[in-house]
Amino acid sequence: MVEVNPSETITVDETIVVAEGETFDGQGKRYVANPNTVGDGSQGEDQDAVFQLEDGATLKNVVIGDPAADGVHTYGDVTVQNVVWEDIGEDALTIKKEGHVIIRGGSAQHASDKMFQVNAPSTFEIINFTANDAGKMIRQNGGTTFKTSIHIEGSVITNMDEAIFRTDSNTSEITMTNTRYSNVGHKWYNVDHVSESNNVEF
Repeated sequence: MVEVNPSETITVDETIVVAEGETFDGQGKRYVANPNTVGDGSQGEDQDAVFQLEDGATLKNVVIGDPAADGVHTYGDVTVQNVVWEDIGEDALTIKKEGHVIIRGGSAQHASDKMFQVNAPSTFEIINFTANDAGKMIRQNGGTTFKTSIHIEGSVITNMDEAIFRTDSNTSEITMTNTRYSNVGHKWYNVDHVSESNNVEF
């Protein structure tokens, strides 16, 4: 794992697209959005992503600083490894197209609304991640009824105003294992299918 203690900050003037099957290794550098061209990190819905990941892409060893615009957008099966969101913008990551999205390692904090947004049927794995201070950690797009399968493992989740996961779909499901959590609101908001093991509230 590359140490994410950024000594260099790069301003992103337009979304960085990681092409199908490619890997983008930020080598621990910090990336911030140009607020005039990408987004100012507010709750405005028309902001661009700092990184766009196509099917089969990997993003790793990146710090996303402030302003973070709309974070990361995914289109298919992607891996996000050792990525730190220092101050979440509109969202940290949005699943835009059906796929299997894996977040492994890293952390995110300070979201006025949701941390992760799910806009398409997907399998979403979050492993060895630290999440702090958001309205909710994961939100399936309001009013949608497609199935999302979420797996959280070996993580630490703190200070969610509303829930860890909120959905309006009666088919979506979550499994959480070996995870420590505190102050997470309702924990599960309107989630009908929950499986938990070896979790600790502290």
